[in-house]
Amino acid sequence: MAVSDKTIIIERIFDTLYDENTQTFSRTLVSNVDVQEAKRYCAEHHGTKLKPDGNAYNFMKDIVRGKSASKIWPQRLKDLKISGAQRTGDGAIFEFVHGVDGALDSLDEDFLPSDATPSFPVQSLSLPLASKALGRTDESWLLQVAVNLRIIESHFANATNSQIDALELTHLQMDIKLRKVQIDALFRALHAAPDGSQSDVLITVEAKQGNQRILTEQIGRQVIAAFESTDTELVIPVAIAAIKNKGIYVVEFAAVTRDTLGQFSIPTFHRDAMFVLQPKVKGI
Repeated sequence: MAVSDKTIIIERIFDTLYDENTQTFSRTLVSNVDVQEAKRYCAEHHGTKLKPDGNAYNFMKDIVRGKSASKIWPQRLKDLKISGAQRTGDGAIFEFVHGVDGALDSLDEDFLPSDATPSFPVQSLSLPLASKALGRTDESWLLQVAVNLRIIESHFANATNSQIDALELTHLQMDIKLRKVQIDALFRALHAAPDGSQSDVLITVEAKQGNQRILTEQIGRQVIAAFESTDTELVIPVAIAAIKNKGIYVVEFAAVTRDTLGQFSIPTFHRDAMFVLQPKVKGI
C-alpha cells in the first residue's frame, strides 16, 4: 500500500523532536514552521509532492477530520504509543501525545448510526423551495436545516435516557469564533430539577458532513471554551452529521459540570438518534 506524503512528513517532524535513546521529546508542540521545513526536506530527500509553501494550518485538520486518519498516522509512532492531537493558536498545528490512554483510539474513533440508533421522521416541507434549491454539502447548510427544522429541540424533547428535563430550548447563535475554537451552534435549555428548581444549561453543537469524523478532542475544547466564556454550571456537548440521502444524525455526549472541569478533557458518549428528513433535502 502506498505511503501517504503526510505520513512521511509526520515521521520527519517526529525525528527532529524525539530522542530515541532517552525516549523524550525536546518539545511536543509542532508549529507551522516545523511543518513547512519538514515539507521542504521530504520533497528534496523523499520525493513527496506536497508544496513546501502550501497552507500548513490545514495539515493536521485534514488528517484528523478525514476517515483515513489512522491509516495516515505512522505505524512506527503507533508502536511507541504516540498519537497526535490538533492544536490551534500562536502558530501551533498539532501536538505529539505520548502514552495518554485513548489517544491512539481517537484516530480510529468514528460515530455513525447503527441498528440500535433510534430513528425519527422529520418533515422538511417547511423549508422554502428556494432555500432547498440552493442546498449544498457544507456545514453552514447543515446547521441551517437543523435549526429551521428544530432537530436539537426534537432530540431533547425525547425524554428516553435524557440528561435533563427541558422546559424550554432556545437557539442562541451560530459560528461562535473564540480564540482557540469555534462552536458551530449554541443553545440554552431551561432544566427542571426533581426538587422543583430550575437552571440554565448550555448545549454546544459541532456540525460535520458525512465524510468527516466527529472529533471528541475538538468537542472537548468547545466545552472548556463554553465554561470560560460564561457563568454556566452545566454544558451538554452535541454533534450533528449529515447522512447522505437520509437525514441528520445526532450524537449527545455526557454532561459536564463546572466543578468537574479540572478533570475533563474529552466527552464520553451518552446517546444518539437519527432524524430522517421527509422528503429528502438536497445537500444532506
